[in-house]
Amino acid sequence: MTESGYEGRSIKLRSGRQKDGTWVCEYTIIDSSSTGLTHITGYPKGSFSTRDEAEAAALEAAQAEIDTGGPVGGPINGSSWCNPAPED
Repeated sequence: MTESGYEGRSIKLRSGRQKDGTWVCEYTIIDSSSTGLTHITGYPKGSFSTRDEAEAAALEAAQAEIDTGGPVGGPINGSSWCNPAPED
């Protein structure tokens, strides 16, 4: 799991390889401001050839969601996270 900070929020990335060999990456935005702890989970559209591409797309989607205040990738709060195949 990779973690990054953006605009005072923490972004956690969880990538995994799918059975077809492509990569996906789920992001979780954590906002622990004075109003309380908030978690928003989503993922960028598509699958990617490498882990780096998947993580870069997820980070970009999370940052765009923070900037716009709404979802930009896949469904929020995780309804479509795949079950990646274990890494070799």
